[in-house]
Amino acid sequence: MTAYDILVPGDYFCDVVFSGVPRMPTLGTEIYTQALTVTVGGALNTVFALKRLGLKVGWIARLGNDVFSRIIQEAVEREGIGTELVTRLDRPYQRVTVSLSFPEDRAFISYVDPEPGILDLARAVIDRVGFRHLHIGGLTTGPAACALFDAAHARGAAVSMDCQEHNVRLTDPRVVEALTRVDLFLPNAAEATRLTEADSVDSAGRLLQRVTPCVVIKDGASGAGLWRGGRAWHAPALPVTPIDTTGAGDVFNAGFLTAWMSGAEPAECLRWGNVCGGLSTQGHGGAASAPTRERVEGVLAGAAPPE
Repeated sequence: MTAYDILVPGDYFCDVVFSGVPRMPTLGTEIYTQALTVTVGGALNTVFALKRLGLKVGWIARLGNDVFSRIIQEAVEREGIGTELVTRLDRPYQRVTVSLSFPEDRAFISYVDPEPGILDLARAVIDRVGFRHLHIGGLTTGPAACALFDAAHARGAAVSMDCQEHNVRLTDPRVVEALTRVDLFLPNAAEATRLTEADSVDSAGRLLQRVTPCVVIKDGASGAGLWRGGRAWHAPALPVTPIDTTGAGDVFNAGFLTAWMSGAEPAECLRWGNVCGGLSTQGHGGAASAPTRERVEGVLAGAAPPE
C-alpha cells in the first residue's frame, strides 16, 4: 500500500497572473501591466509547497485533454509530483483563473467546466492508500464531506481545512457540523470575521474555537494567530515587500502543516507558516514561488529575507 504524509484533494487551476497592475480596469478602457505569468494554482499551490518542504504528498484530482490541463500536467511532472491519484478525462476539463495582482491584494475572474464534486473521488482513494493527514482547500460541508472526514479519522489521520470565499455563516448548522469534524481550520482574517460576523480577528478566533479544536487565522501583514484550548498565540508576518500575493495563504498552510505534523509547538508552526507565505509573495503565483525547506530553515535560523 502506497503511503503518503498528506493527501490533498482538489482540482487544478491554471492561473494567468497579471501583476504590476496600475489600477482596476473599467469598461471601455485598456490598461497594460508590468508582468504576466501563467502558472499552476488552486490546490496545487499547497501541493507544490508541501513537496518543496519535503513531504510525500498525494494529489487527488482530475485532468482533461485541453490545453490548460496539458500545461498543468507538464508543470506537475517538472516538479516531480506523482499523478497516480489523478483521474484522466478524455475530454476538456478547463479550470482557469485570471488574477489581477496588486501589492496589497488581488482580484480574480475564473471559469470552470462543470464536474461533480471531488469528495467521492477522495473517499475512494483514502480506502486504498496510507496517509497521516487530509487537507481540504476550502470550506466543505454536507453529508459527503462529513463522511470523508469521519473516514479519515477512522484511518487514524488528522483533518485540516481552509475556508476560501463562501457566503455562509457560523449560524448555519451544516457549517458547524463540518467544523466539529476537522482538527484544524485555517481561514484568513476576512473569511473568519465574515463567517462569524465578529468585529475583530481575536473575537472570530474565539468563536470558531467553540466548534473546532484548533483555529489558525492568517492576517497578511499583521501575521497570524492560533486559538486552541482557551489559549491564543500570535506570530508576526515576515517583513517583506510583496510582489504578488496570489496563493500566499495556500503556501502558508503548507508551511504550518509541515511544522504541525512534525509535532512543533503552536508558535513555531505559525512561524513556519508566516515564513512560507511571506517568501511566496516574492514571485508571481503561489506554487511557482513556494520556498524550499532549505530556504525556510535559513530564514528561521536568522538569514535575512528578501527586501
